[in-house]
Amino acid sequence: MPKISICVPAYKNPSGIARLLASVKAQTFSDYEVILTDDTPDDSVREAAMAAGLSNLRYEKNQTRLGATGNWNAAVRLARGEWIKMMHHDDWFSGPESLGRLAELAESDPDADLAFCGTWQVALENGGEGERFARGIGAQREALIREDFRNLFLGNYIGAPSATLYKNRGLEYEPALTWLVDMEFYMRLLAQNPRFVCTADPLVCIGVSESQLTERCRTDGDLNLYEYGFLFREFDLKGEERFCEKLSQIALKYGLPWEKVEPYGVPRAIWKRTAGKKRLSDLRCLGKAALRKLSKRG
Repeated sequence: MPKISICVPAYKNPSGIARLLASVKAQTFSDYEVILTDDTPDDSVREAAMAAGLSNLRYEKNQTRLGATGNWNAAVRLARGEWIKMMHHDDWFSGPESLGRLAELAESDPDADLAFCGTWQVALENGGEGERFARGIGAQREALIREDFRNLFLGNYIGAPSATLYKNRGLEYEPALTWLVDMEFYMRLLAQNPRFVCTADPLVCIGVSESQLTERCRTDGDLNLYEYGFLFREFDLKGEERFCEKLSQIALKYGLPWEKVEPYGVPRAIWKRTAGKKRLSDLRCLGKAALRKLSKRG
């Protein structure tokens, strides 16, 4: 049995697959298998995968298209490793020591079921790489999650699935979700075992482009409220003011009315207070913008 199963749910993007598998092949840590499940209608991803020359690669073509979350779960079900390393086709290891360092991190606490690292967020432009910036958890946010895993509802402080390594205990991703699949999975994982280890070092590169599903989801207010509401109910968060305020903020961000939030059990008083804070914040932003215009004219 391999130590780590690298799970790659693929859909089109053969160039991304080639880049990812090249970064896998370059790893100095070798106790792993690669599971690639392919939702692509043609053979472009298969050809890229076969050209990578990985002897420990298992390629599986989905007989029918499973969709994003279904494809994630198809890969996870085939994993034989003690640990699962999800890697999406837009992402890649930032250096040859990355997988080994993640494995060492995971083993540093025998009681932890989750390890995660910082990332390079890399703009993908015209088939190449553009600007990048590092993203990693800070001490304050790490403390928030250690205090109460439910604080992840306030923000995904862990990052993309490709930043994580977790114990293979048969958990699957929630098929009812599109946008917050990773955040719900982390919360469910930590609900079972709140221990985790992490580093802010960017061991993985996350490719970012406007064509990605996650980018399209950002602008869909109804989807955001539904998915945040799903987590709100699943983890029974209505009894805590900070979580009620967060759900209210999501609705207000997209201009959704109180009636959309009411069914989740958010007290109207918290909604009104949150709406007042947003109005004040908006006025301050308008004031700053006006001052900038005046200073330019001066």
